[in-house]
Amino acid sequence: MLNEIVDKLAQLDQVRLIMLGGSRSTGHHDRQSDIDLYVYCDEPISFELRKEVLQDVFKYVEFANEFWEEEDDGILIDGTELEIIYRPHSFIKEQYEKIFLRQEVSYGYSTCMIYNLLRSKILLDKKSDIEWVRNMIQIFPDELRKKIILHNASLIYDRMPSLSFQLIKAIKRQDIISVQHRTTELVSLMFDILFAANRMYHPGEKRLMEALERMGLIPDHFKEDLRQLMMIQSISVENAVLLIKTMGERMNAFVKMLIPEYKVSYYIENKF
Repeated sequence: MLNEIVDKLAQLDQVRLIMLGGSRSTGHHDRQSDIDLYVYCDEPISFELRKEVLQDVFKYVEFANEFWEEEDDGILIDGTELEIIYRPHSFIKEQYEKIFLRQEVSYGYSTCMIYNLLRSKILLDKKSDIEWVRNMIQIFPDELRKKIILHNASLIYDRMPSLSFQLIKAIKRQDIISVQHRTTELVSLMFDILFAANRMYHPGEKRLMEALERMGLIPDHFKEDLRQLMMIQSISVENAVLLIKTMGERMNAFVKMLIPEYKVSYYIENKF
């Protein structure tokens, strides 16, 4: 059925490139996995035209969802969930320039879009820049690596607003919602550092424990500490605070090993 959908979309003049993303493009999908189909267009495809072309392949469909990107989301006749994500063709060049030319990194997930462009499977390519961009992004630039590491490290354990300190406060208050929120944020920063340190583009939030097995560079005892962190609500306040401090110190040592000029603050010695 996927081939049928691609064939239908390929007939539209606006469509230039179609790629299969997510776990189905890497072979790591399971029975719960949906299909992520990325459609790159020279011009927007109207809602009416999309409905005309696609409505007979779905048994349930929501056209024009815009929670994150422009999407048509539905359940195919065979029961498989499908997300069709529509992007302007200019998106490819914009992402390349954002990350590789301007190096606009973020707190967590800095290179996810680059991973998506690099690893998605090409199903249709009328005439696009995707192969050119892929050739340009095969190597993880040293300056980008350094910038991602320093940007995220500063908010883990190195400044007064750091998430480690916010998490310690939430633990001491026994504010369970805040603990959950801060823990999730903290982990996202740590993994952004780890992917950059290993010159790997970030695949997103899924199967991160598996990704650790492919990394040659991680902080001391990180896997064990991370498992404890995921159960932080079930351990004593004293042990939870000790865990956060230990992980922060180990991450600082890890960053210092990678970037010797990295300067560590001593805020925690004066506060906790």
